Amino acid sequence: MRSEVRMARLTESLLPELLACAVADADPLEVMPPVPGPDGWTTERHQAFLSFHRSRALAPEPVEDTYVILLAGRAAGAARLYPLDDAVEAGIWIGRSHRGQGVGTAVLAQLADLARTRGARRLYASTTAGNAPMRRILADLGATLTRDGDEVAAWLDLRP
Repeated sequence: MRSEVRMARLTESLLPELLACAVADADPLEVMPPVPGPDGWTTERHQAFLSFHRSRALAPEPVEDTYVILLAGRAAGAARLYPLDDAVEAGIWIGRSHRGQGVGTAVLAQLADLARTRGARRLYASTTAGNAPMRRILADLGATLTRDGDEVAAWLDLRP
């Protein structure tokens, strides 16, 4: 699966496809900050998703770099790198129908390579204690994991 996983920097033209992927294959709380209202993908959540990405990755001075995860040329999730001093924070969400197929492993490896190329010395990621697949992926890449209640913090040294 790894060779089929590509990442493309999020653009305004890819944003509708990313939204469609999220609506079809993820819960809103998995892909964006909470929005008040009934559960599910409401019109307000569609707009909030678009606004969130426009304000963070598509702004004139972006806060973070966001990538659309592509499988066979179609959106399957998103990944991001957010600068932190000499490190970067990585974030990933993958549509439910694509989980358990090696996508997370491929994407996290690509994010680490991007961060290393940009001069970051460390990569940070956080997950929950219940997210065993992501904890395993992070550990397999060599990250040091620490647990505080339900939160798990992972640090990966990117220096050669």
